[in-house]
Amino acid sequence: MRYYLIGILLLGGLAPMWLASHLHGRWIEPIRPRVPTLAPYLVIMAGLVGIGLAVDGPHLFADGRWPGLAVSPLLGYVISRLSWRADRWILTRLTRRGEHTPPPARLRPARGTVRPVGIAADKGTLDGPAPGQATGRWTRLERTRDTHLGPAWLIGGAVLEELLYRGAWGRLALDAALLSATIALLTVATLAFTVLHLPFGWAHVVAKLPLSLAALAATLISGSILAAAIGHAWFNLRVWKHYRSVFGGQKRRTGR
Repeated sequence: MRYYLIGILLLGGLAPMWLASHLHGRWIEPIRPRVPTLAPYLVIMAGLVGIGLAVDGPHLFADGRWPGLAVSPLLGYVISRLSWRADRWILTRLTRRGEHTPPPARLRPARGTVRPVGIAADKGTLDGPAPGQATGRWTRLERTRDTHLGPAWLIGGAVLEELLYRGAWGRLALDAALLSATIALLTVATLAFTVLHLPFGWAHVVAKLPLSLAALAATLISGSILAAAIGHAWFNLRVWKHYRSVFGGQKRRTGR
């Protein structure tokens, strides 16, 4: 049974955002259009973390090194500051604009189509329309629902992502019998976290690599996911404040 759970944990962790987007666009949005895509995403992530707890036990959180736990808040602060600066620097150079604004009006999406997730909606469509992909205008309802969510949504997502990628996956990697397997799984976990942001665009995938590497390093140094969770939560809070200011300015300019 343990190996089945590990298989679900690894396969489910490869693309939980895409799974949530598909479930939301196909079944939830036609019935409950005001439910944000982050809702099924957090449910999926919580389920995967639960499986991780069943596989790894409490060692998913920490290995018992109390000095590491003591310095975790400071490490988390350093992670958030450095990762945020690296994220902004990379995005500024890989995108034509440092700030994103909502895309121009397009045709309304057909019922059941899948749009970019959450604040990724400001990216517009991804390299042209495709089956199951958004081609419609970003309506006022969608803007209110997906970009004006409270910070608790993004903080909760940050903690769950660290519990999965640095906690559950990281513990599996460290418990592997072969060093090569440990390195391979840690590498996959680091990249899987960055690819998680693909709905925002490839620039965001690259920009999240410093955060992923810093969170991994802090976890290995401290022996706990606490530093990674604090740093990631702080990072996401900065993201929330940034996009709130961007869309707040858009609202003041347009009066909508």
